Amino acid sequence: MLRCNPAHPGRWNPFLVTRRQFAQGIATGTFLSAFATAPRAQGLGTDYDVIIVGAGVAGLAAARRLAVTDRELKVLVLEARDRIGGRVYSVKHDDLLRDAELGASTLLHPMGGDWPVIDELGLDVESLPDGHATLFPGMRALATALAEASSGTVQLNSEVTEIFWREGLVGVKYDNRGLSSAVTARRLIVTLPPAVLRRGGVTISPELETAKQGALAGAEMESLLSCAMVFPADKLALAGEGDVWVQQSDTTHLRAFRTGMAGEVLLEAQYLGQRASLLSQQSEEIVLSLALRAFEEAVQSLPAVGERSWGAVVDWGSEPFSGGARTVPGSTSLHLDLAESQGDTIFFAGEATAEPELVGTVHGAYASGERVGKEVATSLGLGAAEETAETLFELL
Repeated sequence: MLRCNPAHPGRWNPFLVTRRQFAQGIATGTFLSAFATAPRAQGLGTDYDVIIVGAGVAGLAAARRLAVTDRELKVLVLEARDRIGGRVYSVKHDDLLRDAELGASTLLHPMGGDWPVIDELGLDVESLPDGHATLFPGMRALATALAEASSGTVQLNSEVTEIFWREGLVGVKYDNRGLSSAVTARRLIVTLPPAVLRRGGVTISPELETAKQGALAGAEMESLLSCAMVFPADKLALAGEGDVWVQQSDTTHLRAFRTGMAGEVLLEAQYLGQRASLLSQQSEEIVLSLALRAFEEAVQSLPAVGERSWGAVVDWGSEPFSGGARTVPGSTSLHLDLAESQGDTIFFAGEATAEPELVGTVHGAYASGERVGKEVATSLGLGAAEETAETLFELL
């Protein structure tokens, strides 16, 4: 099981070692013996076999694949947020039977029921009236199950700022609750979305290859604004006898659930593209008010937005660790370049690195984690080379 430990584990002192000294230490290898022989800091080692940047579905799937290959591998997952899941963002309420979804909300139709990982991880699939499928009680069940099936450590609130590397050795500098730390590993897996990598929030030295930089520049991210509200049963009731109402268009996805212990109603609205960009300029109260009106035909009568017991809005376009909801599918060569490793040391995963038909989906994120886990295992002499070669061939 991946152990979440948000405590600052760092042994590296930025006041004693400068950025240039740290980079030179990685380049020359002088830090390798120092980290390997140093005492363990606050229960966390400072030398790992694999470091994974990002605890979204791709990062967690990679951690699980590495655990399946060799549970003795020392794996550290660094996550900038205070939660796992990445763009899977389910909010749990004690008085509701299901989660409120503010991120990825559906499985790839018609793969919901026949996706092997469903049975492997013991997930519950729920079919929706529009033919799509989701996970119950929420999509977070996938991230949670992947974490529980893995070994290693997930460290939350740890934003990676710099990466220094040479073949076979990586140094990662990150901030944890305002304090700087650094760790080393033999391999690094990066699962950050293209928008985050290309904006330069993470400095990588030496720089990524030209083809990788070109692919990052050419990868488009789709705007998405999500909101959700919960209303008490005496304030809002669904029309008809059903417990679920769904309506979907190219720019708007609406879902309403009668799901509370006392008949509470959960409303979810997602706006894509230009509509999301326009709404992102409005206050949360205005966004929720406009979203509520969209459910007029789903409810017996519209309450005032102020009568909600809970509400939240997430603008994924401005979310600092995403830069958008999902990658817009491009050419096969673009996604191959995004997935290409830097030597046998830095590897890349995430829905943007999946096969074009899976780009922008939870399935693509998971598949990329599986792929990169096999690639890293093979580079460490642990995996089956023929399996990795076959996976890469499928991308062609």
